[in-house]
Amino acid sequence: MTRLLVILLACSAGLVAQGARGNAPAKNNHSDEAALAVGKWHVEFTNGVSEVCVIGRGGVAIVDEPRRRSRGRWVVSGNSIVLTFNDDRVERWTPVGRRLVVEHWFPGSQFPTASPVLGIAERTVRSQGSDQPARPTDVGASATNPDATPDAH
Repeated sequence: MTRLLVILLACSAGLVAQGARGNAPAKNNHSDEAALAVGKWHVEFTNGVSEVCVIGRGGVAIVDEPRRRSRGRWVVSGNSIVLTFNDDRVERWTPVGRRLVVEHWFPGSQFPTASPVLGIAERTVRSQGSDQPARPTDVGASATNPDATPDAH
């Protein structure tokens, strides 16, 4: 956990140094730069929450946590990707080397003014078709509303 904290602090300093660039309007919702993030990612947050997120082609995203599961959309914003989930959460993913710094806001209306929960995303081992989001199983969510799950962040 100490190693994760050191990495997050170093990455946060880089994000602060960028200033308002991370809030620039999206040039192209699904650019080639964003294609680098397409795939399955494991995110560890400083508050101890872990999530698995599948970023698919065409702006589709699915997040899965022990107490939360939601679908969403992503767009490119500056050098980051902003994910907006159907359960009123927003995440901004910024590349740092082979990892991504993840900033998480709940409720989504706090983006980008409130302090986010920070995390680090690492790509999981690629499996066949891992760049296409699959429908998550309905553990903890109803079949009619898969986004109705308890607050995990």
